[in-house]
Amino acid sequence: MQPMAKILLVTNNTGVMSAWQTILPGNGYELDVALSGHEAQGRAASGHPDAILVGPLESDVTLFEQQLRHNEATAAIPIIGIGALDREQVLARIRAALVRRKILIAEDDRQMAAVLAVLLEKSGYSVRAVHDGAEALREVKSWRPDLLVLDVMLPLLDGFHVCQSMNDDLSLDHVPRVIIVSGRASDWDQNLGAACGAEQYIVKPFSNDFFLQKVKETLFN
Repeated sequence: MQPMAKILLVTNNTGVMSAWQTILPGNGYELDVALSGHEAQGRAASGHPDAILVGPLESDVTLFEQQLRHNEATAAIPIIGIGALDREQVLARIRAALVRRKILIAEDDRQMAAVLAVLLEKSGYSVRAVHDGAEALREVKSWRPDLLVLDVMLPLLDGFHVCQSMNDDLSLDHVPRVIIVSGRASDWDQNLGAACGAEQYIVKPFSNDFFLQKVKETLFN
């Protein structure tokens, strides 16, 4: 029998805590509770929850999330803010977060591709890397990734043509979301990326934290 997923609820609001202490076990989740960001960091590092649910806190929630992301023991744990979401929206986000997302990296710089792959794997994603545009299209069709991290200057077929080919291929029943990573920073290039369907355009060089945040935004927003 598959073990229950463990959810760490972080809030000091008694009403929110009481409600989710009923909802989460009732939907098949094991529940742990922390009353502060500091307590949650310790519980996350030692208890290894599958996801962290963050409700109202007196402390700075953004700072708390940054501290989790900078700790190797907790960096890969999905964080879900309750905010103004209703019960079904929160449960849907929990279910989505517990699915391991597939990310395809299309980057001809093999060293950079390897660095991005390690970074994403440590953050809990399933990752593959290819090094030219034609190979990227083949992998999109066969592996069906959720996200394509796409360099512009690729051999055989550049990133813009990869995007356009995916859009034009009527046989392709699953089109991944796209983040373009490129050293080309002109408005023309960025507008072309948006026009061919890329949801983010990140100019090289960029920080690891910035990149991971854009990946998270693209996959889960």
